[in-house]
Amino acid sequence: MGLLREVVEIFRFVDLYRVFRLAAGADVNGLMQVLQSSRSKYARWEAVEALGKAGDHRACDLLLDALQDKKPLIRWKAAEALGELQDERAVEPLIRVLNDREEDWSVRKEAALGLGKIGADRAVEPLIAALSYSELSLLSDLEHDYVRWAVELALGWIGDRRAVAPLIIALQDEDLIVRWGAAIALGMLGDKSAVPPLVEALRDENWNVQKCAAEALGKIGDRRALEPLTVALQDEDRYVRRAVGEALAQMEGG
Repeated sequence: MGLLREVVEIFRFVDLYRVFRLAAGADVNGLMQVLQSSRSKYARWEAVEALGKAGDHRACDLLLDALQDKKPLIRWKAAEALGELQDERAVEPLIRVLNDREEDWSVRKEAALGLGKIGADRAVEPLIAALSYSELSLLSDLEHDYVRWAVELALGWIGDRRAVAPLIIALQDEDLIVRWGAAIALGMLGDKSAVPPLVEALRDENWNVQKCAAEALGKIGDRRALEPLTVALQDEDRYVRRAVGEALAQMEGG
């Protein structure tokens, strides 16, 4: 058995080395073959990553199959690669992954980010549902907060105004990561109804939320934020002061 295990490990190492060479040569067919046949999770992981970067839509079906891989790290990398590929065929499968409460949090996070990168309108409602307060009891630990953070970024990337109200609510969440993501996403959406809550977020207990709120206000450019931003120039945190100064300069320049 010891010799057999050594032989298996050698073949797995050979597969990994082969993936590196195929990726360097942008050999999509070869990478797809490795993904289908290799027993090495590391070789399959590298093959999935390379296929995502290659941007060849021939790989979409195989990457969708990889979303069902028994190894979570392969499913995670497949969700990421499908986002990079930006193929509409991946929208419904990624929504299913996002909604799967039994799935590993890292896979759900990448599914959310992937939906944001694809930018499909039909992903907006499922993303908003994943952010909603009705699910807080299911998303209470730090790892799952990163799923909601990814959902917020995805909503910001898609740019649909339906996300504004849920993101404003999330800006008052008890979890730092969720408030942080909400501020970033509201800045991307640029809706002026977010100005008052973002002004309030300038006084958040966490400097990163304050910084992102200032950046968002600078992007929105509503002059109602001028006075609160000017006050925030006296904040004790230098990163906040820098972000506030840049936001003010952006608004004055606009």
